[in-house]
Amino acid sequence: MSFEEKFNELLRGNVVGSQAVIYKNGETFQYNFGYSSLEEKKEVEDSTIFRIASISKIVVAMAALKLHEEGRLNIDADLSDIFGFKIRNPHYPDVPITTKMLMLHTSSINDGFDDENRDYDNLEVGYNGVNGRSYFVKLEDLLSNKDSKYYTDKTFLNKLPGTHFEYSNFGTGILACVVEKCSGMLFTEYVFKYILKPLGVDASFRASEIEKKEMISDTFLFNNEFKTYRTSKSFIDNTYPFFEVGQNFRGPAGGLFISMQDLARVMITLMNDGIYEDVQILKKETVDLMLQMHYLGPRTDYLAKGLQLKFIDPIPNLLLKGHNGSAYGVSSYMYFSKEENLGICFIANGGNYKAARPGLNNIQANVLDAFIEEFYEQRQNIVLKFNINNNFAHLNNRKILLKDPQVINEEVYLDLLDTANILNVIPRIIEDKVYINDFEVEFVKGKIALFKLLDSLEIHYARVLDNYEIYL
Repeated sequence: MSFEEKFNELLRGNVVGSQAVIYKNGETFQYNFGYSSLEEKKEVEDSTIFRIASISKIVVAMAALKLHEEGRLNIDADLSDIFGFKIRNPHYPDVPITTKMLMLHTSSINDGFDDENRDYDNLEVGYNGVNGRSYFVKLEDLLSNKDSKYYTDKTFLNKLPGTHFEYSNFGTGILACVVEKCSGMLFTEYVFKYILKPLGVDASFRASEIEKKEMISDTFLFNNEFKTYRTSKSFIDNTYPFFEVGQNFRGPAGGLFISMQDLARVMITLMNDGIYEDVQILKKETVDLMLQMHYLGPRTDYLAKGLQLKFIDPIPNLLLKGHNGSAYGVSSYMYFSKEENLGICFIANGGNYKAARPGLNNIQANVLDAFIEEFYEQRQNIVLKFNINNNFAHLNNRKILLKDPQVINEEVYLDLLDTANILNVIPRIIEDKVYINDFEVEFVKGKIALFKLLDSLEIHYARVLDNYEIYL
């Protein structure tokens, strides 16, 4: 059975409309299913535009990182210096919070009261309390002004900034405001000028600015039957008003409208060192930094992250990077492997979703499995090269910055993140123990003996003078 046949079989009766675009070794394959409007019986087409939910966060990060590569933003600098007012977790008043922490969801800033709890629906405090409302709220009133009627202590976790993962839509909204403060432009204008327009896509974080508005899909919920939840008109009519630069924190976390064929251009850009069809969107070193693992933790639904990229390993020896999305009935993801030159953009505009595995519902998981079965053939030749005197390595042509490698008696000692990056794997942290490919990793004073580990994992390597090659 072909992927298209499996795709249709998996979705039939389970979703209203769907689209998948697959990229493999320079070729693109597109699959459409079902309807973008039940009321008008309008079918999903190649150029149907969807609100893609949290995949949007990748584009927000790309905007911030473009400013970083231009020297207009230091992602390790104190946010207070960017905004001009003190941003501190009250539990840790002396610890700066940085842009990088926002991209890793380790800033200790969260969304406030649970927006899934109806008891808080009329509580207009914190990010979740004001998100979705069109009136003006100062960012400062949510983050530092305790006298504001919008402030709540629940915005900050009692966790040291930089150490604890907590998924935060507000963090991405703040990241968009960082883009505004550092560029002097509205976030949506900056993204359009430097990312969306150069890619040649009909996309926007504002539905009212989509050129072909008639192509925007409705979204749907399932409760014994499918019913329209949000119409394209409601997305257009409820576009947020513009606020002053540095204050537009509502919308970026999940609000990008784009087709899967156009989202694939974003994906291909990240797979191709920041270039799409000879147009350079980001520098290679910026994309390398983005694709490097910067966070590793015990949560099964969020094991590892690059800069605003989620890492998953659905089968052995295949590490995918991208993001999931879920909102208003939409279920989506974009995942790719630069090393395998393979990727998928997928969305359903409403479905009968059920939990399947950590971080994926049944529809997402089944489509991903069918994609891997059809398009992933075998692991490509992946070679890690490094010099024991340098603080970096190259995985094929992707540069990996190493934090603190140490060489003692010709053995190389690395921390866990560096080891994960070098081996291109996601270690599992279970009850304070670490496993790679089911092998328990040993630590010596907080470091891992690399060559000892490679021998245990039966991974081949070679040395010529001070240069090493590891054959993954």
